[in-house]
Amino acid sequence: MMEHKAFIFDYQKFEQELLPILQDALATGECSALISFIQQNIESLTDPYEGEPLEDDWEGMIETEDAHQYGDFALTKYYDPTADIGLGSAWESVQEIVPDDRRSSPILGLIVGSDNDPFDPGKMGSYFQSNGQVSESFGFLQQLAQEHSSEEVNEAVELLQRATQAQKGLYVTF
Repeated sequence: MMEHKAFIFDYQKFEQELLPILQDALATGECSALISFIQQNIESLTDPYEGEPLEDDWEGMIETEDAHQYGDFALTKYYDPTADIGLGSAWESVQEIVPDDRRSSPILGLIVGSDNDPFDPGKMGSYFQSNGQVSESFGFLQQLAQEHSSEEVNEAVELLQRATQAQKGLYVTF
């Protein structure tokens, strides 16, 4: 069973600083700019699994030297890996009632990279929502909650409300 993990995410800074580097690395397979980003920002980065500050020997933690793994470490500049506010397994109940005609899921978001090779360090799905997308998703889920009231939908509304109140985006992964 896939567990929905969501993190309040500084999408605006991510978009300005890391997104172009990550997209380029995903498209080309060349990771030197990502590695440089990590080295230049090491004081602001953490282990994406445990949330501990990165040590100088952080590269030993990389299992596969690709854009996905390096990107996973670089992303921690924009969120706290220990602050998961996701829906766990309840995400599927919410996803089932979301109409198929939506551009993106209000509890997931959009991929980064190409459809053929999206950023996905855990190989189970990774999604992003900008601040504006979070606000739009929040409004949509509030309406959906009026039609389909359930504990799971209410949890999803609360998740998006937290991100909206923080004026941040979301990073969702499984």
